[in-house]
Amino acid sequence: MKTYLSFSKDDSIESLVDATCIGAFDGVHKGHVELIKKTKEISENFQIVTFNVIPKIYFDKQLKPLLSSKQRSDIFKKYDPVNLVYLKFEEINQISPREFLNLLKHNLKTQKIVVGRDFKFGKNRKGDIRTLKNFFGSDNVIIIDDFYVKNDKVSSTKIRNYLNEGNIEKVNLLLGREYEISGKVVKGLRLGSKLGFPTANIKFKHDFYYPKLGVYEIECELNNEIHKGITNIGYTPTVVDRKVLKVEAHLFNFDRDIYGKEIRIRLKSFIRDEIKFDSLDELINQIKKDIDSIKNK
Repeated sequence: MKTYLSFSKDDSIESLVDATCIGAFDGVHKGHVELIKKTKEISENFQIVTFNVIPKIYFDKQLKPLLSSKQRSDIFKKYDPVNLVYLKFEEINQISPREFLNLLKHNLKTQKIVVGRDFKFGKNRKGDIRTLKNFFGSDNVIIIDDFYVKNDKVSSTKIRNYLNEGNIEKVNLLLGREYEISGKVVKGLRLGSKLGFPTANIKFKHDFYYPKLGVYEIECELNNEIHKGITNIGYTPTVVDRKVLKVEAHLFNFDRDIYGKEIRIRLKSFIRDEIKFDSLDELINQIKKDIDSIKNK
């Protein structure tokens, strides 16, 4: 597989491909996966084309990605495209629909296009499905309809709404995998250890879309091992009065020095909201109840 990290209108791939699927692929949810699979069914000689930034994020700096660039790439690679192309969005967004079509045909050397029904392209999003069909011919434009899971339309917006609600089961159902955040374990204030529940404090290399603040059941991948545990995503108002958003994970039956290690946290279910307790004893008792509620499932 050849990867193009910042493909501009003056770049070109090396060889002809039979089919191209294209989209923002924010989250690479079940609907996106169906689009990729359909493209691969057309031909093993296919490529995935997306953008170096998620377009909505480009316009709204407060809207964080559902996946890091590495996470997106790792998922794409599972489907073994011959090319993985990241279009330079800030440039591609300014060209006309006709220029974009020429880019697809001549620079990206594709013959068949696979897109979602609401795909738009070109400056001011003036290009659409009809524009694609007029240029490539109807037989060469394959449209993938909206994808539903248990009567729920799969979309990145819907996934964000469920994250806001803390409805992790729904998030994971629409993604087709567990929502994951990853980073490096760093030294904190060691307050968890003083309370009897040592935690791994996670420092992240990238922005990501935070779910509802609170306590979650998790699975943690560390050194290719899976550990069950619990995490708090929030400001820990009972133990420290600072407005610093933190992610801290307590792993069950685990006692190792993991400072500096890369860690992946997969959210399984929402346990409760983050609460400011009147005393540390109340906090300790609640943490014990949270842990028991997970272990007794």
